[in-house]
Amino acid sequence: MTSTSTGPGEPGLFGETSAGRAPSPELSVTAANDAIRDFVAGRTLWSKEALAELDRLRGQWQRAVRAEMVKAA
Repeated sequence: MTSTSTGPGEPGLFGETSAGRAPSPELSVTAANDAIRDFVAGRTLWSKEALAELDRLRGQWQRAVRAEMVKAA
């Protein structure tokens, strides 16, 4: 398993957190951002699986930002 150091905290935390569960498709930008913050908090090592989950969460955040921009327009 390949990992990289990213900051302070415990290495390689990956498991069921509020960020690890599949949130609703209509996640708000704030909720998506909170999920990312919860997921990355305290990590220093990143497994392939953790990076994939981070990418998934970032995708949800991007979709939420787009949805709010469309709604505002």
